[in-house]
Amino acid sequence: MTPFPRFLLLDTNVWIENYIGERALSSESQSLVDYCLTHEIELLISASSLKDVYYNIGRYLKAKARAEGNEITESFADAIEQIAWGSIRNIMENATLVPLDTTDFLEARRFYEVHRDFEDDLVLAATICAGADYLVTSDKKLIAHAPVAALTPADMLTLLGGA
Repeated sequence: MTPFPRFLLLDTNVWIENYIGERALSSESQSLVDYCLTHEIELLISASSLKDVYYNIGRYLKAKARAEGNEITESFADAIEQIAWGSIRNIMENATLVPLDTTDFLEARRFYEVHRDFEDDLVLAATICAGADYLVTSDKKLIAHAPVAALTPADMLTLLGGA
């Protein structure tokens, strides 16, 4: 019998889906984060993912505002920046940051021939470095190439019994 997962490294896309509720898989990501926080399952994030979460949330909010016909004034841009920073602060309060060093970059380089996505390769290296029980991602290609146990947020919820 597989032991109950205690440490889950969430990929960048899962964190973004957690904060942007309009994405296709947002409800699964939000439910997984909520479940883990209430059941004391430790969430992990690769240090390399923080900048991507920050950037993508800001980019999404600006694009949405423009699509709705809003002008991005300086004060509007400041508000968006505060929302993006707020998501980073929330992650730091609820997850453990997995730092990266030279060894992790060398580990990521090993994955290049199997999975040619540097950002994902850094996430894989962080998963291994942290000793995470699972990598949770919405990226089907990453799941297919991951040399570690990897599941979607919905599948992880099912495994945990929270679906």
